[in-house]
Amino acid sequence: MKGKASSNRFYSILIYLFGFLLLWEWLKPLKVVTDTGDLSYFIMFILLALTLSYFRVHFLLSGTVKAVFILVALHALYFQGSLLGLAWLGEFVKDVWRNLGLTLGRDWSGLSFVYRSLLFFILLWLMTYLIHYWLSVRKAILLFYIMTVTYISVIDTFTEYEGDSAIIRVVVFGFLLMGLLALERLIQGEKLNGLAANMNRHRWIVPLTVMLGVSSIVAFAAPKADPLWPDPVPYIQSFAEGSGGLSGVNKLGYDTDDSQLGGPFIGDPTVVFTSEVTREHYWRIETKDMYTGKGWEQSLDEEDGVPFASGEELPFSFTAEDEERDLETENVKIEKGYSHVVYPYGVENVIGNEKGNFEFLPVKEKIRSLDEKGEPVNLSEYALTYRQPSYSQKGMRAANEGQEAMQVPEFVERYTQIPASTPQRVKDLAAEITQDKKDWYDKVRAIEGYFEKEAFVYDQFDVPVPEEDQDYVDQFLFETQRGYCDNYSTSMVVMVRSLGIPARWVKGYTEGEYRRQIDSQYKLYEVSNNNAHSWVEVFFPEVGWVPFEPTVGFSNNIAYEYDLDVPDTDEDQAPIPEKEETPKKPLEPTEDEAAGGGFSFKDLWETIKTFFAENWGKILIGFLLLVLAAVLAYIFRRRWLPYYLIIYYRRRKSEDVYSEAYISLVKQLGRYGLKMQDGQTLRGYSRYIDTFFGTYEMTSLTNRYERTLYGHKPDHEDWVKMRELWENLIKKTTG
Repeated sequence: MKGKASSNRFYSILIYLFGFLLLWEWLKPLKVVTDTGDLSYFIMFILLALTLSYFRVHFLLSGTVKAVFILVALHALYFQGSLLGLAWLGEFVKDVWRNLGLTLGRDWSGLSFVYRSLLFFILLWLMTYLIHYWLSVRKAILLFYIMTVTYISVIDTFTEYEGDSAIIRVVVFGFLLMGLLALERLIQGEKLNGLAANMNRHRWIVPLTVMLGVSSIVAFAAPKADPLWPDPVPYIQSFAEGSGGLSGVNKLGYDTDDSQLGGPFIGDPTVVFTSEVTREHYWRIETKDMYTGKGWEQSLDEEDGVPFASGEELPFSFTAEDEERDLETENVKIEKGYSHVVYPYGVENVIGNEKGNFEFLPVKEKIRSLDEKGEPVNLSEYALTYRQPSYSQKGMRAANEGQEAMQVPEFVERYTQIPASTPQRVKDLAAEITQDKKDWYDKVRAIEGYFEKEAFVYDQFDVPVPEEDQDYVDQFLFETQRGYCDNYSTSMVVMVRSLGIPARWVKGYTEGEYRRQIDSQYKLYEVSNNNAHSWVEVFFPEVGWVPFEPTVGFSNNIAYEYDLDVPDTDEDQAPIPEKEETPKKPLEPTEDEAAGGGFSFKDLWETIKTFFAENWGKILIGFLLLVLAAVLAYIFRRRWLPYYLIIYYRRRKSEDVYSEAYISLVKQLGRYGLKMQDGQTLRGYSRYIDTFFGTYEMTSLTNRYERTLYGHKPDHEDWVKMRELWENLIKKTTG
């Protein structure tokens, strides 16, 4: 009996040993990927905790031993003096209390090393409890094994840690452990004991060890085939490394560094400011003028700012003053601190910051708020007065290279600059788009509308970063044809400049999300990082800088002055084709005529009755199953119906396919729980949907639907262009 007990104890210890070795593999990468200097105390804690669990020590005694060990380890790692003294313990309690406040405030970078080590010990405490539960109660370790393999793989892929030998150890330890636990479940299930149990263990473990050892050696020594797929790690790293670098996944929002554009973005709903406005408009911050092939920089060093006080007229103007337009006042309340001022087109005064003043930076055309000492200061709120500009079409169409403003070489060179490395096909495309246009205005509008006519898609996620020798605009125009505002606006500026027309890149925010009507005049809008945007300004000598919006799905509310001298002409109406008569089909034969041909409804009825009489049980079961299937299909229709709609509308070729698909999408969103409220406009509803999903897809679809609905244009072509956006959005409702 003593030998049997020893054999059982040996296999139990072996199981816990393999569990310890698997958990140890989680700690080994920490010395490489973190600044952890000594892992010995953490390893000893795991060994101590598993030992106490193996011997089933009472939880009070076990917890006390573990807590004492943690205090001893923390003292040895971080404190000086005697362990039995109370001075270090008081410092420890104060440190924990202070870090609890930092934790509640989510100030993770401020946490002390003592507190971090304490949390890590607690985490290991929980992990050893789970290991004990999986080994002794569940007798299954597959979940933890998969987690370990995944952890080692990810650490090996994205850090300097070399996991080649670690993954081999994990496979060997893991399969041995799973084999032993499978045997324990078998013995427990079959209620084997004594000699039979020991015989089974020996007969199980020996071939398992031999088979696993041989297969591991062969797999390690065998030649390896070259990978069939290209390395996906650089692309995955663009989503894993975070913001701030060329290959990182950035967060939406305003940033001063635009030297490296490209890569995916994730939404950020953080509110930047709220505005009380009379009408929707874009909010301007700054401009940039030098395209490098990768991004935007300033060609000139910033000059000293031009100061002006609160309420004074601004020392700059974008367009000719139009005193006939009403002077309007709008209020801005800042939620996220910035020293720059966001302002609409036509701004005349900034009111606020009475203790300091403002300054206008002429190179960037940026407004900053300053304190009494001339240092940038963040304001909580300010007001703006402006007159909405109106741009003369007559003046824009009259623009040409011979006008006086175009005789300043420095100005022309600054705003028509493109890198010498710009691929020729970019310039050729601009010339092709505008080949039948005579004046600057028509050429600019042709380039602005080019992206909607072609198969360009608005996308924030599946957006690659240009290679080292690749031009940002060229990649977007000819390879990906998908991207966000930076792709569209930069491409338009470069193409317009290639025609010799001055243009520049502008940054700011869109109008934001409508929240409520304040009174009969003002509406409240909320502008978040998700509303950060870039667009284009083109210079027309007689008009000034005029904004244009090339990004698919976006629309800037620009007022044009239709002052052209165009004679009225009656358009010839196309003749309405006469409707051809459809030949009538011959009538179907009557019942008597059919019967006269050898067919009898009476015989058919008798056959049906006989069939039901002989198979009523099967028919009833089949009917109930059909009803059950129908009920389940109806209950879970939200999950499968989108895929049916995708297949259905892919095959539709009619002219009204886009309108029907859009209505089906709205209904599916309602089933998902995002119903359109009474009195809510399509645009308001689309913004609500995009805010919920963190995209601009619904806004793009709605803009296209409204143009189709009110413009009476054939929309099958629209459907071909917008189908990918529609499918992406409707798939999101299956989750």
